[in-house]
Amino acid sequence: ILSAAIACSCCGPKDGEYTFEILTTNDVHGHYFDSLYVSDRTNTSLLSVAWYADSLRNAAGAENVVLIDAGDCLQGDNAAYYYNYIDTDSRHLYARMTEYMGYDAIVLGNHDIETGHPVYDRMVETMKVPFLAANAIRTDNGKPYFQEYVTLRRNGLNVTVIGFTNPNIKSWLSPQLWEGMEFESLVPMAQDVVDRVRTKEKSDVVVVAVHAGTGNGDGSSLESQGLDLFNSLDGVDFVICAHDHRPVVHKSDSICLINAGSHCRMLGHGKITLTVRDGKVVSKSLDASLIDVDKNKVDKRMKAMFRPDYQAVKAFTLKEAGELKTDLR
Repeated sequence: ILSAAIACSCCGPKDGEYTFEILTTNDVHGHYFDSLYVSDRTNTSLLSVAWYADSLRNAAGAENVVLIDAGDCLQGDNAAYYYNYIDTDSRHLYARMTEYMGYDAIVLGNHDIETGHPVYDRMVETMKVPFLAANAIRTDNGKPYFQEYVTLRRNGLNVTVIGFTNPNIKSWLSPQLWEGMEFESLVPMAQDVVDRVRTKEKSDVVVVAVHAGTGNGDGSSLESQGLDLFNSLDGVDFVICAHDHRPVVHKSDSICLINAGSHCRMLGHGKITLTVRDGKVVSKSLDASLIDVDKNKVDKRMKAMFRPDYQAVKAFTLKEAGELKTDLR
């Protein structure tokens, strides 16, 4: 017993102050590459996100940075389509990119479910980064279809990320796309999951990442429950929301909400400082903001590494498919 006690004390956090940086994306919609396929124009992309993430890791220490995406990552751009449905033999480009970038957790969005079972099931099976959706419940046994959460052990502290997808999916996606699942409202379910997971994981920091809009906080929208969670959740430090493409931050002394908008144009940035005394967290301070992304700042090594994938998507995009014999009006 004494040996076990000594081992546990060595694993816990030392007394002092710890700061974690939470970096978030959402609604990337296939913006994997900065280059377009039919012109010389460029756009914001995961290549820029990688540049900012590495810059933050260099400044704050990689152990102190948590990178999260809140969903809608497998649909939108030609690159997503190509690796969803055309080249299904290669490992999906998004899986390879997010692993390279060091994402810690990714939430499924409604457009990710829209790709269909063959696509998102393949992603879950082959991707090293966890895909989260605690409120997607199997109809055969009542258990979550996807992983509920992930706990990251950082500097002796437990940082837990719990993910939820949009509860209104069944209103506008065909049933065959989500066959075998039901989607529960985030209120009150999220609090029940938080209470259970916090106890089990002994979480010091809790992030709830949801693919749901910010909403008005009045409980009127099943599709947009971000502010509902912000106003009601207990024991949560950050709510990361998405879906409506509207960048916004809300802050209080005990919880922050971040919505980074869409298409990698902005990054969400949360910061939490914890004071540990006698091995326990005795105080926390939080802040949140949005970072404008400069599309010209890209991870050049990443761009070069995935250049063959870009060329494959570009060739597919520009391939002649037919000829119009009649003018279209």
